[in-house]
Amino acid sequence: MLVPGFKSRLKRNSKQTSALELVRCLWEYVLIKGDNFALDLINQPSELLFDATKLGNFEFLAELINSYPDLVWATDCQSRSIIHIAILYRHANIFNLIHDIGPIKDILATYNEDAEENNILHLAAKLPPPERLNTVSGAALQMQQELLWFEEVKKIVQPHYIKEKNKKGKIPEEIFSKSHKLLLKDGEEWLKHTAHSCMIVSTLIATVVFAAAFTLPGGTNNSGIPVDLQYTSFLIFILSDGLALFSSVVAILMFLSILTSRYAENDFLKSLPLKLMIGLAALFFSIITMMIAFSFTFVIAYNNSGLKWVPFLISISAIFPILVFAFLQFPLLLDTFSSTYWSRTDLFQPNRHMLY
Repeated sequence: MLVPGFKSRLKRNSKQTSALELVRCLWEYVLIKGDNFALDLINQPSELLFDATKLGNFEFLAELINSYPDLVWATDCQSRSIIHIAILYRHANIFNLIHDIGPIKDILATYNEDAEENNILHLAAKLPPPERLNTVSGAALQMQQELLWFEEVKKIVQPHYIKEKNKKGKIPEEIFSKSHKLLLKDGEEWLKHTAHSCMIVSTLIATVVFAAAFTLPGGTNNSGIPVDLQYTSFLIFILSDGLALFSSVVAILMFLSILTSRYAENDFLKSLPLKLMIGLAALFFSIITMMIAFSFTFVIAYNNSGLKWVPFLISISAIFPILVFAFLQFPLLLDTFSSTYWSRTDLFQPNRHMLY
């Protein structure tokens, strides 16, 4: 028997497959009618091809381009092709068509808009619609994604287009800085708030585990040697307490570095997200090791008593704070890692398996 979530997903995938099959059949019929009929259908009355590009319907576009490659040359009323619209609306999978169609990218990169004389890099410098910007959580990570887009498009344009001015005398970098000024400020405030909150928690953990290192469970003998040193549980306590201290200090240093950063545009590309990722990972690790040390304190205390169920119950209870923190902050850690590393490797990659 299928669980409800899997059944709904399977049903949704089935609908998408059926819809794609319908598109394939209809498009084959359109091509039989001839090129002029196909172009008229796309351009009138609602510019079907470009509406699909704005919505990011890559499967639909790939199906059409696979059977009619000349569609990559089609332009809307503003002389923009699907690639230029994909850049404006930040659809990476459609942008990857540039890589799939090979030499055409060199011609597409020389595009100029009639109205404002913007080249393709000017388009990448503009702020996308809010619904596309909000696909990434946090203003700082949104700023990072915008920088990634701008740098990736810069790679495909001819060198002299990087400093080319549009009709208003603006180069792409000037447009980027102006259009992303508010996002840059929001990203700075978001990072400062996040770093400040996490730094408080890290400092509390460091204080607790530092004190625990000098108040050893079981006490010490006259020579200052821990009484329970021979027990494995004591060694686990010492090790986890030390790891909690070191990781919490690392977290404090990372969050302090974020708070004292200059918050330049390029800092959002890698430096700040990397510091945030390391800080969150260190904080999460310090919480885990602190709770392990806390649990083994009771294991040592009740080691020779008949109440061995007490440390077991305490250890089970210690899992809940870890789960709560993971539920609240682990998604942010994953988003930061995904935005910093997965986006660099997966965001701008060819999709030949979709075209051929």
